[in-house]
Amino acid sequence: MNGFGNASPGIGPVAAAAILSAMLLLSGCSSQPTYREWTASPDVPTIAFDECNEQVDHTMRLRGYPQRPLPETPQYGYRKEIFALCMRRKGYTTE
Repeated sequence: MNGFGNASPGIGPVAAAAILSAMLLLSGCSSQPTYREWTASPDVPTIAFDECNEQVDHTMRLRGYPQRPLPETPQYGYRKEIFALCMRRKGYTTE
């Protein structure tokens, strides 16, 4: 024997990993959310409009509808509703 036979084994690697992950989890919960530090730039409405246009184009393409339907067709109203829903999700209201 080398004299270390009666020494306490300490904590195992699994317990050490559990303690470390708990500390990391708790340290992440203590700070304020960082998204409140961001402010919108003046071109945000343009970006939201473009993003919604792309999303609506994609949805229309998936449904087999024309991307830019004529106002007389039912697809025009459908496109308008999808676009309005997208803009509302981004926090905009109709003028």
